[in-house]
Amino acid sequence: MKRKKAERTILKNKIGSSYPFSSRLTQEERVKLEKAKKLLLPIKEKYKLTFDELEKLAEEELSFPATILNKKLTVLESVVKYLKEEQGVSLRRISNLLGRDERNIWHIYNRTRKKYSKKFVIKKIGLWIPVNIFSNTKLSALEVIVSYLKEEFSLTYHEIAILLKRDDRTIWTVYQRARKKNVKSK
Repeated sequence: MKRKKAERTILKNKIGSSYPFSSRLTQEERVKLEKAKKLLLPIKEKYKLTFDELEKLAEEELSFPATILNKKLTVLESVVKYLKEEQGVSLRRISNLLGRDERNIWHIYNRTRKKYSKKFVIKKIGLWIPVNIFSNTKLSALEVIVSYLKEEFSLTYHEIAILLKRDDRTIWTVYQRARKKNVKSK
């Protein structure tokens, strides 16, 4: 009995290591892999990037439409829900992207599913916000997004308030608080 088990383990290890990974892919996955190679290899060679740098570059480009923000959910809840449900990003990767603890992201997502169970209705998308802006953990998610919109797009407090579906005075207060925190951290 033990001998048969050992033989199966040896055979399994030999098969797993002797056959390349690509042999386990379906035909559709192979086609997708070839397309990805054709797209990425010229960029990798031109800029002399490593595969890790390419992966980070892809993560930096992850963004969400401003239209998902609503009054029922906080900014962080909206972002986590969008990334998980619409983009199919794992909670672990979301926690890495947002610079937050994985357990915290899990709780946020579970609370969000109970609070707002329906899918986002993504209307006409005018503004995409990159996810990597949330990596500054000294600021709250609302402070980060208000600062980003104010400094990058030079939007007025009123325009930001309309976009985030918050009161103008709240936006002003949040921006002032974020500026003070950034001054202290330097």
